[in-house]
Order: sequence, then structure tokens, then C-alpha cells
Amino acid sequence: MNDKELKRVNKNLKPRYMPGLDGFRAVAVIAIIIFHLNAQWLPGGFLGVDTFFVISGYLITALLVSEFYREGTIDLLEFWKRRIKRLIPALLFLLGIVLLYTVIFEPKIIFDIKKDIVAAFFYVSNWWYIFQDVDYFDQFQIAPLKHLWSLAIEEQFYIVYPIILFILLKFSNKKITFIVLFFVSLVSLELMIFLNLSGHDVSRVYFGTDTRLQTLLLGALLAFLWPPFSLKEKVSTQLKLLIDSIGILGGAILVYLFFFVNSGDKWLYNGGFYAISFMTLFVIASSVHPSGMFAKLMGNPLFVYLGKRSYSLYLWHYPVIVFVHKHFVAGQIPFYAYIIDIVLMLALTELSYHYIERSIRKNGFKAFSFMPAKLKKFGRLALLVILIVPTILLYNGNFDSWAKSHEEKKQTSFNSPKKSSDSDKKDSNDKKDNKQDQEDQKDSDDKQDKTQPKDLEPLLVGDSVMVDIGKVFQDKVPDATIDGKVGRQLTEANSLAKEKYQDYTSKDKDVVLELGTNGDFTKDQLEELIKNFNDANIYLVTVRVPRDYQDHVNKEMHKAEKRHDNVHVIDWYKESGGHEDYFAYDGIHLEYEGSKALTDLITRRLVDEHNK
Repeated sequence: MNDKELKRVNKNLKPRYMPGLDGFRAVAVIAIIIFHLNAQWLPGGFLGVDTFFVISGYLITALLVSEFYREGTIDLLEFWKRRIKRLIPALLFLLGIVLLYTVIFEPKIIFDIKKDIVAAFFYVSNWWYIFQDVDYFDQFQIAPLKHLWSLAIEEQFYIVYPIILFILLKFSNKKITFIVLFFVSLVSLELMIFLNLSGHDVSRVYFGTDTRLQTLLLGALLAFLWPPFSLKEKVSTQLKLLIDSIGILGGAILVYLFFFVNSGDKWLYNGGFYAISFMTLFVIASSVHPSGMFAKLMGNPLFVYLGKRSYSLYLWHYPVIVFVHKHFVAGQIPFYAYIIDIVLMLALTELSYHYIERSIRKNGFKAFSFMPAKLKKFGRLALLVILIVPTILLYNGNFDSWAKSHEEKKQTSFNSPKKSSDSDKKDSNDKKDNKQDQEDQKDSDDKQDKTQPKDLEPLLVGDSVMVDIGKVFQDKVPDATIDGKVGRQLTEANSLAKEKYQDYTSKDKDVVLELGTNGDFTKDQLEELIKNFNDANIYLVTVRVPRDYQDHVNKEMHKAEKRHDNVHVIDWYKESGGHEDYFAYDGIHLEYEGSKALTDLITRRLVDEHNK
């Protein structure tokens, strides 16, 4: 069928409501919410964002192509007007509430929020986070607006894509348009693979509009192959069965991926997102067909209810989770906290959906009124004023002093004072002899023959947790050499072992490795590090980190202990269980009580090994 025939066929066709597509939106937003509530419950729930991208590309293209063949043109201004009324009021409401809450309850992040709100307002959050090198999967920071990166990409797509699509349809034909969009999707795919393999930051690869365009365009391509407003309700039984089957199969695979894909899987950036999004096309194709049972299943009342509110629900779920969980220890969050999360996000979603989103979309400026008698409209105006005033004051700098008074100067590393040089060793040994003589005089029993914490001279290499315990440990074990650095990965310790700490490779040396907090590692990577410390007595500190790699990291440590006689496990994960008082809100970094507990655990294990 050529373009003229297609135009004639579609002349009288108008967009129809597709409840199955709303139902599929519900599945996507539920996956995202579960992932943000607790990533260990649904490790691949973040793929719900890609599902939204595919749906958006499909629906927007279907609407624009339908309009073009129905009207002979695309009213771009009207399209953008609808997008503004649909998206911006709810977003501004969210930003205002988050700003107000931050000023009152979280003033220490005022400076960060000021910048994040500007980025969100102009729909450039994704590029802002790229420039700030923000990791979407990093749970150690309070960033209640980080989820808006995906909305920024969609809005950028809505601004540019309709113009390009209109030009392609106007001056070429459907086939050429399809080929061009397919080619651009491949370019986007190749760019993601290239940036990933070139060693670029994950934030650049994950947040980039150019690298994420592939997913949106896959949805757009489906709109050409499977135009929803041209699908016939009456089709053969065999075709119905086929449509339902691909929907069920695709849905089952997607749910499987939600459970078993990991945010650290490298294959995702080497074509994985493209493959998963391609598979999602089959679920969409089945969800929008008016004759299928799968579409009716996806269009059930509960899913449709959530799907219609998916935008507001997506907006509100993350700030609620961030601010609520701030008051608990991550990884040890009580069940009732999750109930609070759900109740608050649903309540705010309903308020936003009915009071802001729908009203302003339908009535525009008429949704507000200066007349007190018009209670809802006047209340909406009053709310607007309440949110605008603190916003103006914030950007005028009136609350900067609040932020400065709550600023925390975080230590990013801890290194022991430089040890004595070879020329000073004699003096050091004399001091140790004198010290030992004093202890001998003080202890007349056989304790003088046993190792005490102050006798130890271990090397400790670690990440931010080591930074936390650095001073406490140094006070207890003065001759310890401590090297802690925020963000350190296990693989980074290899260069330290080879270049800096070759003096700690003999049998009479103790090496404590507290690594694994910031990411997973393989058996081979751990074995390489153990090999680099040669015959030293190596102590591996297990991690407590509420992320999906926690168990694997700890298992690898226990397996290494069984393989090597000189490797010992210090089980911090077991020791710290049930001790919320040990941890900061993120469930990883330590309060003073936690620093003392980990210090005691390490020294106790070292002393026990020496006294065997």
C-alpha cells in the first residue's frame, strides 16, 4: 500500500483509547517503584524506565503519523501545547513541594536542590547529572530529584522528534522515514557500545539522550509496522491466538528480566538495552490490539487505574522513598516504613492527578480563581502562592545560611602518619624495647607472652568504611598502617600492593582488606589481590551493603578462606546484624559506635590469630 492509499484509508480514523497500554504502563511503574523501595527485591526493576521509553516512542509516533495522514500535516504548536499542559503543572507542583520540604527538614542539601530544580525545570536533568558524574544506582546520596533524568530525555525527544518526523513524512515517504529512524536507532546503539567500551563514566552512557534514543526510536518503528488506530477488532482465531501468545511470552520474559538482570551487568550497555526494548515491542503490539485477550488482561481496572496515574506516581514515588528512608538505616528498614512509603506516594499521586494534572490540562488558567467562593480554584491559587514564595526566597539566597550551618565536611580518605625511615628504625626499636620492659614490669603473669592490640603492626587497606574507622583504629593500634579512600574498588588495591606495600608480603605481616562496599568483584580479581600480597596473613572483612552484590562479595571471601591457609575472614556482616546504631542512614557508613565495633572485631581477630 503506497502513501496515497494509506492516507485515503486513514482519512476518517481518529485515535482511540487503549486500556492495555495504560495497563502496561502500570507494570513499568510498579517495577520501578519496587526497585527503588529495595533493589534486592527486584534487581532489574530499573528496566521499567526503558519500557516507558518504548511506550512513549510508540504512542507519540502513532499519534503524529495518524494526524499527518488524516489532516495532511502535523500541528506542532498544538502538540507542544498539549505536552506542556500534560507534563509541566504536575512537575512544578512536585518541585515546589520538594523545595519546601528541603528548606524545612533537610536544609543541608539546599545547595544541591537549588541546582537540581533548575535542571529539572528546563528538562536537562540527565545532562546535569552527567556533568556532575552522578551514578543513578548510587544509594549513598540524598538526591530526591534524580529520577527526573528520564523525563528530561522524553521531553527533549518531544521537542525535536516531531519536527524531524514531519519533515521526513512531508518530503519523503513512509518507507524512507522508517529506514532513517531505524538507522538512527542503530547509531544510538553503537554510540552506547562505543562509549561503554571506551571506558567512559557510567553516568555518560546511562543518562545520555543520544545513547538512550535507541529505545525511544524502537517504539517509533513499531508505530509504522503496527499502527494502533488501524488495527481491526475482528480478526481470525489463529491471528488472535498468535497476538496473545507473543504478548504473554514477551511479558513473561520481561518479568523474568526484572527479577534476574543486575544493574552492574555490562552486557546491558553492549546491546542489552536494545535487545530488551526490542522484546518489549511484542508486549506493546499485543497490548494495543483491540481483539486480544492479552490486551483485555492488561487493561484490567487496577492496572488501568495505576496506568492513568503513572506519570504522577513516577514523579512522587522517588522523593517520598528518599525522604522517608532517610530516617532509617538502609538494609535494616522496618516493614512499616514501606507502608508509609506506599501510603504517602499514593496520596500525593491522587492529589497531583486530580487537583493539579487533570484540572489544569482541561481548564488551563481557568483552573485558578481569585474568588474565595470558588473553593477548589481559589485553594489551587493559594497553594501556588505558598510554593512560589519560598522558591523566590530560596533563589534569592535567603536560605543559604541555613544550608551553610548544616554543611558537613566529609573526609574522603584516611592515611596513617608516615612511618619512620630506615635511619630512624633503631630509635623506634629502642622505644619498643622500653615499652615492652614497662609492660613486663606491669604484668607479672604469662600475659606478657601474649600479643595485645598495641603490639600489632597491620596494614589496613579499604574504602569509605575504612575511612570511618581510621582514627578509632589508629588510637587502638598506634603502629597500624591505614590506607582508606572513599569509592575505592577491590581492583584498585592491586596497584597499592605492587607499588606501595611490597614490605607487607612476608609471613610475619598482617594485611586487612576491607573492600567490596562499592561494587562486586570476581573470583579471579580477588585471587589476583591475594597473590599480590604473597605470603602475608590476609584478613578479608565482609561487607554490609544493601545492594544486590552483597551476598556474592561475602561468598567469594568465604570461599577464598577455604582455598588459602593464609586467608582469614573477619565477618563484619554477621557481627553488625541487628545493630542499627552502628550505621548512618545508608546502612553502610559507620557512626562512632559502629567504628568502635568494627575496630574491636578486627583487632580481636588479629590478636586471636597471633595467640594461637
